[in-house]
Order: sequence, then C-alpha cells, then structure tokens
Amino acid sequence: MHAHLIPVKDFSDSACPARPDLPTPQEPAATSSPAAAFTSADRSAFFSTAPAVDPAAFDVVPDRRGTASLKWDSAVERGRPEDVLPLWVADMDHATAPGVTSALLWRTRHGIFGYSEPDDAYHSALTGWFSRRYGWQVEAEWNTVTPGVVPALALAVRALTAPGEAVLIEEPVYYPFREVIEDNGRTVAAVPLVRDADGVYRRDLAALESTIEATGARLLLLCNPHNPVGRVWSREELAALEKVTARHGVVVVADEIHADLALPGFATTPFASLGEAAAARTITCTSPSKSFNLAGLQVANILIADARLREAFRRELATTGYSQPNVLGLTACRAAYEGGDAWLDALREHIAAARAHVEARLERIEGIEAAPCEGTYLLWLDCSGFLQATGLEPDQLDEVMLNEAGLWLDDGRIFGAGGEGFTRINVACPRVTLDAALDRLEAAVAAVTARAAEQAGQGPVALSA
Repeated sequence: MHAHLIPVKDFSDSACPARPDLPTPQEPAATSSPAAAFTSADRSAFFSTAPAVDPAAFDVVPDRRGTASLKWDSAVERGRPEDVLPLWVADMDHATAPGVTSALLWRTRHGIFGYSEPDDAYHSALTGWFSRRYGWQVEAEWNTVTPGVVPALALAVRALTAPGEAVLIEEPVYYPFREVIEDNGRTVAAVPLVRDADGVYRRDLAALESTIEATGARLLLLCNPHNPVGRVWSREELAALEKVTARHGVVVVADEIHADLALPGFATTPFASLGEAAAARTITCTSPSKSFNLAGLQVANILIADARLREAFRRELATTGYSQPNVLGLTACRAAYEGGDAWLDALREHIAAARAHVEARLERIEGIEAAPCEGTYLLWLDCSGFLQATGLEPDQLDEVMLNEAGLWLDDGRIFGAGGEGFTRINVACPRVTLDAALDRLEAAVAAVTARAAEQAGQGPVALSA
C-alpha cells in the first residue's frame, strides 16, 4: 500500500548513529560511593559550562524507535500505518543541549532521587533567564512548578472560574485550550483570528470585546507565540489586547511555552512584562520543554506576580495532591537556563533554515503554501488550493496526508474554527527527515491531482484505502 513511500533511514541492522560529543564530566577525588562523589564534586561546573555549538548536530539522525516515544512508537496503537513518517506532536528530533545532558549525567551519578524542591540556584537560573533573554524582572516567589503547561491551564480555569462560566480563546489555537475548558465544565467563548491579504493572522479586538460583553467571560487563554499559526505577537498588539482585557477585568493566562523559539529577527514579549497592571492580571505559563526538548521530564514554571491570583492557583494545585517536582526536570531546567543560550540561538537558526527550506520546496507543490511564520518549529500549511483543485472536502485532507503521503501530521480541524483546509507540520528534525517528508508530500499531491484531472466530471476523486 505504501510501496511508493521513501523511508528516512533503516536502523534495524545498525547501531544508533553517533550523537555530538558531550563534555567529559570532571572526575571527583576517589570516594566510597557515587553519592559521596556527588557531594565532593564541583557541582557548579556542570551547570555553568557551555560547550561550543556544532550546527551539524541538528542534522544527526537519531533512532528514537524503541524508546516508548509517543511520536515514533505509537502509530499502530493510534490507528496509523506502521511505516508512517511522524511530524505531528510538538517535540523535536534533536538531542537536547550538551550542557543539559552533562548536568543530568552528573545528577544521575548520585543515584538517589528523593523528594526535591527548587533551590536558590534554580531560582537564580530562572530569574536570570527571563532578565537576560526578555528584559523581564521576575521574582522567585512568583513561581509555582507544575508538571507541564497544559495542567497549569486546567488549574487556572478551575481556580478562576465557576462551572458553566465562559472562558475566551482565539481560534484556530492549540487544541488543549478548548479541552481544558470543556473537560472542566466551563463554556468556550471562541473568537476567530483573521488573516490579512498577506496571509498574516491578526487579532480582531472588536470581536473580542463583543464576545466579552456577550458572554461575561473574565478569563482569556492567550497563546504567545501562537500555536499553530506561528505569530509572535508584537508588543503593540499585546498592549492593545491588554487595554481591552483591563477594561473588562479579564485575567489573562498566557501560554508562553514557545517564547524561546521566536525566529531570528523576532522577539517574544511576555504579556506580563507590559507593566505592573498587566502583571497583576496575568498567569504566565513557561517551560523549557519545547525549546530544549525536555517534555518528558515534566517541569513548567508558572509565574504569577499578584499574590491573590498566586494563592488561588496554588490552592487548586494542592487539591490534586501534587507537591515536589521531578528532580531531573529541575536539574535540566537549571542547566538549560544557566548555560543554554548559545545552543538555543543555534537551534533557532536551524529552525529558520528549515522553514525557508520548506517554503522553497512548496513552490513545487501545487496548492499548498505555508502561512507566514515568526516563531515556533511548527508550520501551518494552507492546503485550500489543493483541495479546490481536486474537489476534495476539508475532512478528506488528513486521509490524503496519512494514506497517500504516509505522513502523520496534525489536521487543522482539531485546532477549531478556521482550521479547515490546513495541516500542521513539525520541522524540528534533521534535514534528511524533512526532505523525506516533502518528497512524500510532493508525490502524493501530484498523484491525487492527476487522478482528479482524469476523473473530472465523473464524481469524487478516489483516495487510497
């Protein structure tokens, strides 16, 4: 059925390809146990060291199969063909920063993984990161660690609204936004983003204000930068949004998990950094999980300047029974924020190059184009021209991607209103993987378009079973 598909690489009879060399950990003096070695080592060296960045590391092809990877090991369980090429879920096919790996090796050598809390070194790394990267002065006491941003969104919804109340979102948007509202018995108040003549998504402030007035909503889930459309909202755009939300007393829960991944030439503005008034009505959800590929370590930093909001959020967190965070997540976050700047900047260049490469390749693929993108490693592909040329309906697009192209992507419909006719692709992968995906896409679009032309006037175009 997929004989025409091009495999990325077969590692079944070979060892996992070599990853970039990691810095050699400093050998402690002879001691009686790993724990004692841990105690006597110069711990700070494992966090402050920032090895030189080799851009070629981002094109090393890893073998992730057999690692219980959601992305690479779950196709059959989730009803996809075994040989599908997965570029759907938002994690990267890149090893994390060498400094992070070094710190994790240092911590695991200790061999004891008891309950842990963020310490002064962690707080210093966190506040230093936001000061250095964003010019935003964050206080350590603002922070509450959670297992992830999505759980934090759900906690905020439960803490700040009552069952049946409306919560604002701007669609199309990351689909858990709608899920955490509806699954907790609240009502979604969706405001559509609009595309201008250049395909750039904009916020309709008049529609937002009308929706606030009609629904009485007092909570907005903001995606900044925006997933899936790739907007890095400008300071001016966010300031205009702040005026509307302030006028109506709306609290903003800002999902800024992709903040570090603004493309070169763009910069994320944390919503709470607009000023004291904005900070007093904002819950900022951050994590190194996207930018440093640490999602499986489950650590997020939820920054809340206002004491009453912070207490309400923490009370809701306490009802779940969650307390001490994952010790390896804390270790990785500290290492990323203390010494990951150069690696992250190299990654951003790699993603920008991947995005440009996709756009160039799409010039050969009739009817599919990428929406203008300013951040994230996710591209929002407009397939409306392809659907129109073939006479296919939007609900058939994912079938084409899956069964004709052998690609596992995220169909635009799951992102809500405005997502029909789009698909989302993850470009945070080696170039050989990306080219294999684009080859599959090009072949499938050409084949389906040709069949549609042959069958013109004879009914719907036939798709692969």
